[in-house]
Amino acid sequence: MDQFDAFSAVHDLPASATGPFQVVLDEMLSNVIRHGYGDLDRPREIEIGFHLEGGVLEVTFVDDSAPFDPVAAADPDTTGPLEDRPVGGLGIFMVKRLMDVVEYERLEGRNRVVCRKRVEARDPRRSP
Repeated sequence: MDQFDAFSAVHDLPASATGPFQVVLDEMLSNVIRHGYGDLDRPREIEIGFHLEGGVLEVTFVDDSAPFDPVAAADPDTTGPLEDRPVGGLGIFMVKRLMDVVEYERLEGRNRVVCRKRVEARDPRRSP
């Protein structure tokens, strides 16, 4: 996502800090589009915001899709053999594992998911 890359560059965030957020962006957007909207035949609205303060990077997703609380979603059973597990269901699990905090609320007919993780910026004394 170009906007996130630009945000990361402005804040001089290394790939080690932004990598988990790239996965989260991909998973959250894929889930909203694929599962939240389904065959909905109307314009769709997804807002994404980025914020960095006190070493904590926050990404907020707001969408007008069907209500879905990823925080309450049950974690899949990952203990059995791979061939015995159902396909899918690992995206939200990964999001919850990659982030320090994942929060959800339904407000005014919209889903709002906030993902936060402590990150380290580059040492300004080092060259890239």
